[in-house]
Amino acid sequence: MKSVCLTAAFGVLVAGAAWAADPVTKAPAAKAARPAAKAASDEVAVLDTSKGRMVVEFWEKDAPQTVANFKKLARQGYYDGTGFHRIIKGFMIQGGDPNSKNPNAPNLGTGGPGYTINDEFNAHKHVKGVLSMANTGTPNSAGSQFFIMHGANSGLDGKYTAFGHLIAGMDVLDKIANSSTGPNPGMPNENSKPLEWTTIKSVKITPRAAYNASVAAAKKTEASKPAATRRAGVKAGVGAGVGMDMKAGDTNPAATTPSDETAKPATGEAGDKANPETQTPPQSEGGNEPQGGK
Repeated sequence: MKSVCLTAAFGVLVAGAAWAADPVTKAPAAKAARPAAKAASDEVAVLDTSKGRMVVEFWEKDAPQTVANFKKLARQGYYDGTGFHRIIKGFMIQGGDPNSKNPNAPNLGTGGPGYTINDEFNAHKHVKGVLSMANTGTPNSAGSQFFIMHGANSGLDGKYTAFGHLIAGMDVLDKIANSSTGPNPGMPNENSKPLEWTTIKSVKITPRAAYNASVAAAKKTEASKPAATRRAGVKAGVGAGVGMDMKAGDTNPAATTPSDETAKPATGEAGDKANPETQTPPQSEGGNEPQGGK
């Protein structure tokens, strides 16, 4: 069985997946990128991980089926206990595989919900902090695996469904992306298997108003503390990913994220940066078993 992954050809693939279309979200495939809508969803996703919290704002008007599918799986607890099974610093972190509840599973990268959803390509750019769907490299093959960009890569634009971006927790994204990595059995010649495992404890779909209220309350509580206590908390990294991260939350991520400038090919070792010219797109290679199968 193959696995879902981002490959060195500007793609993020899902390996070994041959799935039926989701009867709930099935619709005509997107034939062209739609213009990016400005209206945001009235709900956000709060991803609590073992390295901190990230909060996602959805682009529901641009990718309604994709957002609905992600919310459905999150509400079912599908992502709880899974991990980020593929990490390439400067490129992306990939998760959403149910097999990743076991970091040593031999079939990491191949799992999924057992169905696929249609592509909803749009005008959003794949820049740092953007949430997008991995696929098998064939049309309408996304299932549950997703990736969060750790750098800009225009080679993914219009080929993967971008459906949200971080509004908090960019520091947590950096921590995860900077994890030590080693050889990835599912991706020959790629050091992208994390040696420091990051678990997704939970993904909660939360009303935006409730989230905003919690942020305001947290800020008020922090402001009421003595200055010395606040400085100590910041120095220790207390509350990382909890408050609003303006760099991560800009409605135009491109304004605050790196360009496609490159350094050297990524090896996964500390200090290396991903070279967009050598990264495979987020995809999942086709196989004979359903995603999440044996």
